[in-house]
Amino acid sequence: MIVVWIALGLAALLLLLGWICMILALYRSRNMSPLAPGNIEHSAWRKYKDDVLAGIAWIDAQSAEDVSVVSFDGLRLRGRLLPAQNARGTVLLFHGYRSSASVDFSCGARFYHELGFNLLLIDQRAHGASEGRFIAYGVLERRDCRTWAEYCAARFGPAHPLFLAGISMGATTVLMAAGLPLPASVRGVVADCGFTSPWDILRELMRGRYHIPVFPFLYLMEFFTRLCARFSLRGASTVDALARASVPILFIHGTDDRFVPCRMTREAYDACVSEKELLLVEGAGHAVSFLADRAAYTEALRSFLAENIEK
Repeated sequence: MIVVWIALGLAALLLLLGWICMILALYRSRNMSPLAPGNIEHSAWRKYKDDVLAGIAWIDAQSAEDVSVVSFDGLRLRGRLLPAQNARGTVLLFHGYRSSASVDFSCGARFYHELGFNLLLIDQRAHGASEGRFIAYGVLERRDCRTWAEYCAARFGPAHPLFLAGISMGATTVLMAAGLPLPASVRGVVADCGFTSPWDILRELMRGRYHIPVFPFLYLMEFFTRLCARFSLRGASTVDALARASVPILFIHGTDDRFVPCRMTREAYDACVSEKELLLVEGAGHAVSFLADRAAYTEALRSFLAENIEK
């Protein structure tokens, strides 16, 4: 009986630890900004802090309209629309994990805007002003992305060009969305340092950063994710989605990314069956490729947008 009670106690402990891992990884956090006190000095942004803060100040100084949509599962999702005069099109901006569009696109947003594009800065589910308790690493957000694209197509008309742009988890969101039926006005996708799937990135982080055994903890996380958050960590991948993609895609990744391995973008690029381009920024860390090589990044963006805006 002692052995039985010990076994039961260990099983209960493992279940508890698996549930805690799921909550830490997926549950909405109150302090998500990478620029919050204490966060910036431990992030890839620290080297570019002044540029990032200046970019955020520029975004905050623009006239913006608060907009919202209702997700497929009933959540109110919110964003900010920054109009451009005589807009050539609209770029939908999807931020990364526990961040915001104002931070992740702090410098790139102005570049898009000065090219003549409206900007839609979106709060992904369980972030910012949007509703939701669980972050789904792109699995559910891909359908939110389609909802936002449909909203823009209805608002601006079928001839108005749309581009989907994402960084980190936002890149995963837009790449997974590329495998769904999208409005015909979506002319292209820009994906900067996305991971291939929730399962893949969590396995990578457990092994390399946190030194947590993948078995049993990732499998327990999958169990509790299905039970509590109603999706699977294996429910979608960029590799599978891009085997069905029909829109042009610009892939970007820094070669020194220590958070999302560069090979994940290479895998997605290799799987993509639509028109595609790849920019690898030598020596750039996670989500800072724009700042690490502004000239190469802006030239790739300018060329990609010009080539596809009339398609």
